[in-house]
Amino acid sequence: MTINNELERKDIAICADMEVDCESQQIIVGLETWFDVDRKFGKDINSDDDAWLNLYAIYYPYSDTLKMMYEVSRSDGNEMYVYEPTDSETKLVKEMIAEKIKELHNQTPQEFCEEFYAEEQTVGEIK
Repeated sequence: MTINNELERKDIAICADMEVDCESQQIIVGLETWFDVDRKFGKDINSDDDAWLNLYAIYYPYSDTLKMMYEVSRSDGNEMYVYEPTDSETKLVKEMIAEKIKELHNQTPQEFCEEFYAEEQTVGEIK
């Protein structure tokens, strides 16, 4: 992370397992966190052996917008939080999602969504 706690490429990795919500035309992606989550989010996770943080990106490729959220899981329950990424974090995460989709599927994010939409439309059809 930068001095002002901004995420850099070395701080995250895009998980290969992605979900597509065809109705809202969004790609939901888990992000591996390779940074100090306490420093970034201030949730005192590192001192609790039963706690962890899951970071997610929700990318809308047709409008080219991104939202982020994270879940803190502890032995007494889970809490979800919205994270407002900076402009450079938004740009970075969108680029990394597109790169991962290209690497795994040789598609753009839009093509990736369209493929899922086409599959959903044919489920249950009789031919």
